Amino acid sequence: MIDLPVTQPVASTTNPLTLYLARLAPSSQLTMRYVLQDAADRLGFDDMNLEDIPWHQLQPENVISLVAALREDGYAPNTSSLYVNAVRGVMNEAWRMSLISQDHLLKMRSVKGIAGTRLSQGRNLRRTLIQELMAVCAADPRPQGLRDAAIIGILYGSGMRKSESVNLDLSQVDFAERSLRVTAKGNKQLIKYAPAWALAKLEEWLAFRRSQLKEGEVDDPFLFNRIRRGSHITRERITKHAIYYIARQRGTEVGVKIMPHDFRRSFITRVIEEHDLSIAQKLAHHSNIQTTANYDVRDDNERRRAVDRFDL
Repeated sequence: MIDLPVTQPVASTTNPLTLYLARLAPSSQLTMRYVLQDAADRLGFDDMNLEDIPWHQLQPENVISLVAALREDGYAPNTSSLYVNAVRGVMNEAWRMSLISQDHLLKMRSVKGIAGTRLSQGRNLRRTLIQELMAVCAADPRPQGLRDAAIIGILYGSGMRKSESVNLDLSQVDFAERSLRVTAKGNKQLIKYAPAWALAKLEEWLAFRRSQLKEGEVDDPFLFNRIRRGSHITRERITKHAIYYIARQRGTEVGVKIMPHDFRRSFITRVIEEHDLSIAQKLAHHSNIQTTANYDVRDDNERRRAVDRFDL
């Protein structure tokens, strides 16, 4: 437990945690709240509400202890950095609110997560596997079959993140131009493109959804709906967790473990294979080309074949 002086909780309207979460996209707020809750528990605040913790009183040595605990528990470097960045985000808000000095903020910013990288655990989803996924969706007579085929088509065909697909509205899709205007990480508006077959799957889903509306009802503004048991299409937007569930469920049906981000990895890998790294960077909207290169998940057999070509 960190020994901090007893203070009154910061009011929610002027709470650095509340302000930090408010700056995030809705799809990211739940994730970062979970990260900060786990960080708080590890720092000894497990008996306090998250909003009542005096975050502004944390010191660099507290975050160093947090990183050490994550390392001891075997957390990957990227995950450790996520925790550090979450705490740093709250401290940034504390500085803006004049709860801490700039010197304090700079010292907090100097703390880094676990150094190093890990090999990608992602999977390269081959074209034949995507075809199999489309086949199992087509064989599903429920509304989920059409919806899931459209989701998979958009994720794999455009390379967008699951959070971007969740937040997509109908007004952001231009079927004539085969383009989708998304709000990406950092609140950036980007244009992504999808192949005709993926947009055809999307149109099939939307046409079916409209056919289920009662007379006088207006179509939903978003693309993908939650569907409850009994094949009831709700008027609610799908969640990121549901995208995760769809990827795992459909993957199980074809005998492969699939994570939602595998669709983006596979999109980038295929563009690298069939075009080049610079085009893949532009389509992935990465500011650093090394980030794009890290998405290349071609398997070991391909790498061995590349080396085998260096004959004497």
